[in-house]
Amino acid sequence: MGYKIFILGLILTSRVIIPQTSIDSVYIENGSVKSSKKTIVDHPNPLTIQFSFLRGDLIPHAKEVLNVKGKHPTEYKLLFGWQMLSKKVWDNYHSYPRFGFFTEYFDTDFEETLGHGYSAGMFFTYFFGLPSDFNFIVQGEAGLTYLTKPYNKEFHPENMSYSTYLNYSLLIGGGINLQFSKWLELQFLISMNHKSNAAYLEPNGGINYPAISLAIGYVFNPIDFEPIPGEDPYLTSPKKKRWEISLSGGISSMPYPKPGQAAMISISFLRSVQVARLIAITGGAELEFNGRAKKLMENYYTNINSSYWRTSVQLGGEFLLEKTIFGVQLGIYFYRQYVEGDDIYQRYYLVYNIFKHIYAGISFKAYGHFADHLDLKFAYSF
Repeated sequence: MGYKIFILGLILTSRVIIPQTSIDSVYIENGSVKSSKKTIVDHPNPLTIQFSFLRGDLIPHAKEVLNVKGKHPTEYKLLFGWQMLSKKVWDNYHSYPRFGFFTEYFDTDFEETLGHGYSAGMFFTYFFGLPSDFNFIVQGEAGLTYLTKPYNKEFHPENMSYSTYLNYSLLIGGGINLQFSKWLELQFLISMNHKSNAAYLEPNGGINYPAISLAIGYVFNPIDFEPIPGEDPYLTSPKKKRWEISLSGGISSMPYPKPGQAAMISISFLRSVQVARLIAITGGAELEFNGRAKKLMENYYTNINSSYWRTSVQLGGEFLLEKTIFGVQLGIYFYRQYVEGDDIYQRYYLVYNIFKHIYAGISFKAYGHFADHLDLKFAYSF
């Protein structure tokens, strides 16, 4: 009888000492009482499969692509996305973003000239706040598109929008996500879309279109999202500041109809200062070797003897996505003897922290709606 009272006392004591844990979730490890109660990071990452319908409006942004005016492309897309669950993700985003891949059929609404396409790539969706019945979202997509009727002097002479079968596909947009039940959601997105070969081969007017899309999704293994307790590193740690020196290099096509490609190489210096949880502002400068200008002066404009180097200052912002950084910069030339394009340009870059101080990724330069070139970027950050 005495041992029964002793065991009952132990049970009651354990419930007082560990009031939040059920009896069958307590175990002993190395002499310590521990709990096997699951937290949100112990759950499998919920998978959401979405079907999306997108309708856009092609932009005739240059005289060579005026023939696309009035065309309304559509996309039929399948997206497979996993909600990211970890302490590191929570500390960085204070939310649980979704990351995955998509496949797509692209109807240009201009089959006789632009053909149609098939795309695949990755996407990232950021939820403002904990995923719930209603969230504002931001979504980005990057991938490759196979397009069926590239420019051909003999067979497709009217297609000045692209000249290669394989092209880059980009989307950036914002909207709302509605959760009707644990398993069903509806997503409305307004986006800007771009498909081109990044001026690797001309003509390359690009396929640009703003669009609206509606997606319905089914959630596998749904869970109730909740914060992860603990200190918030953003509030308790110094804001991120860094200097960066980078080297970028890529290939650009010669101006149409001149054949061939040229090397574009640049060295950049950048200062980045965090101003919000996911946002930093940047300032910097760039020195660029314009191989296209060098070839033009050597082979076509031999009477011109200008420098093919150019320098610019840059202002912009970065999205700090854990070890990944997506940046946008506005550049203004203050020295260039050989003038081509506007005085102002944009640079977009996506880099990943592969080692402690080393980043690697891609960078894309454009003048307004016109692509200049895509290059590989390597950076040392300190």
